[in-house]
Amino acid sequence: MGGDENCTIRWLKENYSEHFERLYKMMYKRLYLFARNFLMDEELADDIVQEVFVGLWTKGKMMKLDIPLERYLFTSVRNLCIDHHRKLNIVDRYQRHLLETEAFVIFPYEEGESERELRMKRVFAELPDMQRQVLVLSVVEGLKYREVAERLKISEGTVHTHIKRAYKYIKEHLLSLLLFVLLVFKW
Repeated sequence: MGGDENCTIRWLKENYSEHFERLYKMMYKRLYLFARNFLMDEELADDIVQEVFVGLWTKGKMMKLDIPLERYLFTSVRNLCIDHHRKLNIVDRYQRHLLETEAFVIFPYEEGESERELRMKRVFAELPDMQRQVLVLSVVEGLKYREVAERLKISEGTVHTHIKRAYKYIKEHLLSLLLFVLLVFKW
């Protein structure tokens, strides 16, 4: 690949093992930095770059000869990063739906709307400050993870972690409250 920026699969196939290793050494750091800047998560960036290289290793011998390697690698990394963000958004929407559903199902008849709201507010107030802030910005204000991350000056991965932990805490506390009610009233 010596100096030629437009190396293709044809070059890779000339001496697959040796050229693959040269390509990996030459491109890994650039691809890693690209993924890290996209995801704001070092481990995930490394995982994605490794996944792209594993895919190239397994599929490279069967690919068209004229595919430019650099463009292929950057496009593959970008696509996996985008897929990761899509998955986070799907998980977040699902968790929001579960949380909203549980909040209204736990005390369907015994308590009025205001009592249910008070219990939700109490559990919400017990959340650590950063989890509460992230949840308010994401769920209440409807900001995207990227926007929440920018506003709080944290990474998108950290935003996802705080939301996941907040949902877990709320779910556990609402379920423990439900179990208490079930035991007391012997439903």
